[in-house]
Amino acid sequence: MAKKLFFEGIVCPMITPLNPDFSLDQSATIRLLEHLIDGEIEGIFILGTTGEASSLSLKTKKELIYLCCQKLKATEIPLLVGIGDTAIEQSISLCNYAKEQGADAVVALPPYYFDLNTSEIETYFTALANQCSLPLFLYNYPKSTHFNIPPNVILALQQHPNIIGCKDSSGNADYLEELTAIAKKKRLNFLIGPEELLTEWVLKGFHGGVNGGSNLFPKLFLQLSIALKQRDLEKVSALHQLVMRISKEIYALEGGAYSYLKGIKAAATAMGICKNVLAPPLLPGDESFLETIQLRTQSIQEELDTLI
Repeated sequence: MAKKLFFEGIVCPMITPLNPDFSLDQSATIRLLEHLIDGEIEGIFILGTTGEASSLSLKTKKELIYLCCQKLKATEIPLLVGIGDTAIEQSISLCNYAKEQGADAVVALPPYYFDLNTSEIETYFTALANQCSLPLFLYNYPKSTHFNIPPNVILALQQHPNIIGCKDSSGNADYLEELTAIAKKKRLNFLIGPEELLTEWVLKGFHGGVNGGSNLFPKLFLQLSIALKQRDLEKVSALHQLVMRISKEIYALEGGAYSYLKGIKAAATAMGICKNVLAPPLLPGDESFLETIQLRTQSIQEELDTLI
């Protein structure tokens, strides 16, 4: 039976546990997957930004796909696989491998080397969707591509039978307003990336989120998703404040462009999930950083325990 691929809830953009030699830490990957399964996460997205996909070898990507497919095979949790690349052939090849292993859908950025115009973006995604052997989610992340997928292009692409959703990580309010208008009228599944914006934009019309904090606290995001569906605004407010604590105390501890990745990997280490290793060229936080993250992670968990 096909797994659900329209998310009115939370998809976890999974971190990639690594060994000190930057190979995949298989035991930590299994431990993380079990943590997410126990937390009743509604979907898992591997090889995205949070998963450091741009820094991983093809061998590591395939190993991760295989391991996740095997672990999730007996569950109802769908697996989405990031296939973004500057070469369309590489994306299609990885998509085919993901399908062979049992993945449920794929996610793709537009190619991120050239500054593409509207026609080029639409032509690219149409060609990719035509050749993809799995349903395709669009991924808008202008921090890496340096441009947005124009809303009129998304509106045109939604007619393609193999394009089923869009994840937005722009954080741009004007752009999000345009996507929300499309979300209310069309069949595409719109998911918000920055968890700081999850509450606001789900209440405005987005269907759910792809939120990194669910690696650490899947039950927090599950309860927030339930509260949003029920429009329990008092509970939404309390849980949203805890999400903001994660952002301020873990993601923003060091500051800088990649503080989020350093923080989330250190917090997962503090929770005993994985090692504090980031793929080159990024460097993990030092011991002092890790100690501070550990204290903050414990404090957030304690507050969470009082709310759920």
